[in-house]
Amino acid sequence: MQAVFQIIKVNPEKSGTKDGRAWAMQDCECIMLDANYAPDQVGVLMVPKDLRGRILPGTYSGTFTLRPDLRTRRIEAVLVGLEPFVIPPKKA
Repeated sequence: MQAVFQIIKVNPEKSGTKDGRAWAMQDCECIMLDANYAPDQVGVLMVPKDLRGRILPGTYSGTFTLRPDLRTRRIEAVLVGLEPFVIPPKKA
């Protein structure tokens, strides 16, 4: 599954311990773009472990897959690929 979105703010990485287990996470504030590259929805995107600390604000094409959450077992879309994206100019 592909999606184009704009990252407007990368939040600092957070970490800690819970029940004796270490954890770390990072997320970013995003605007999902529709098929015409217009703002459609706003939300928070979890940054995968291999991209933490390496993402900057900008426009991206993201590749997602479905995976069950380890705690809740809910099936959710998870970011597995990220490429910079240039919005094509509108044709007159």
